[in-house]
Order: sequence, then C-alpha cells, then structure tokens
Amino acid sequence: MMAELLGRRRILIVEDDWLIAQDMSDMVEELGGAVVGPADKLAQGLAIAESEEIAGAILDVNLNGETTFALADRLLANNIPVIFATGYDAAMLPARFADVYRVPKPFTALAVERAFRRIFAG
Repeated sequence: MMAELLGRRRILIVEDDWLIAQDMSDMVEELGGAVVGPADKLAQGLAIAESEEIAGAILDVNLNGETTFALADRLLANNIPVIFATGYDAAMLPARFADVYRVPKPFTALAVERAFRRIFAG
C-alpha cells in the first residue's frame, strides 16, 4: 500500500546535504516515486525543473545561504506541488508560501509520507 502512494510520480529533490538527500531519495522510492536529482544548488534545481517532467518536489529552503523560493514559485505557478523540508519555522517563510506543506528537519519517513498523502491524495 505505502509503496503505491506515489505511483511512479517523478519527484524532484533539492537538498545541499548529501546524506539528507539520500534519505529523501530512499523515502520517495519506498513510497513508489521516481527520484529526479537530487540537486544541491538552486541553478541546478531550476535547470532540472525546466528540462524534466516532474510531478512534485521536496525543497530544502536554504542551500548554503541561497533560498529555493524562486524554484518553489516556478513550480507552484505550474501547479506542481512543493514540500519544504526545513529547520525553519513556518513564520520564517514568506507569506505566499503559507499553504505549502512543510516537513520540519529532522524529518521522519512518516512525516514525508503524510506530506505526500496531503498533496497527492487530497
């Protein structure tokens, strides 16, 4: 059941910590998704979003001092759901992202599963 949640949807991962990116990748695959990336820089994430067919994204908010807000804006404008994986409190995010699901770091597989259930199962 759990492995069918994402139904082979292609999920972009943007995370600058290699170990966290690996954990995210494993979680996406365990939920039945296909990982795109991971990207560790904003420019790389933007390039992937332009060139690849993706169904959703998990974005670290801060990539070595550079935010992923421009990428989130682009994805959301194209009706591609975004999950922020971040240590930031929701109040620290711009108001335009109030409805974006946030998975607080350190996150668990259950938290990631719940986030995907919310954005893909309604």
